[in-house]
Amino acid sequence: MKKIKGSCLCKKISFEIKNECRYSVFCHCQMCQASNAEFSSYTKVKNENLNFKSKKTLKWFVSSKHYKRGFCSICGSSLFFQKKSSDDYISISTGTLNKNIPSIGHIFYKYKKSKTNFSKLKKFPQSAQGYFDKFIYRIK
Repeated sequence: MKKIKGSCLCKKISFEIKNECRYSVFCHCQMCQASNAEFSSYTKVKNENLNFKSKKTLKWFVSSKHYKRGFCSICGSSLFFQKKSSDDYISISTGTLNKNIPSIGHIFYKYKKSKTNFSKLKKFPQSAQGYFDKFIYRIK
């Protein structure tokens, strides 16, 4: 079975993604800017395709009315983003992964601060409302 491995900086949280995940999306929302950088890159995975090897230091922060963010309580790595109301999917920061996930577009582009040219990817001023979910990356 083909897998992608991921972990936090101190390796106290480690996991594997099997089979497939969504192509990555750049998020420019103000929450991602405050918790990560000018923008963040996330893939989205069905929980059935995510296997934790270790998660003793995983803590969750409720970042808004509808979402929570998972981080390591030791090294502070921001790893996950998930709807509070659904455990079917989890978004994973692509910087935590050992392989590249191709990018498909942007969300919350109207909040973009970076001067980086993102001309080839689809842009949404706010949420994509699931638009990118149909772009599935088969793990090789």
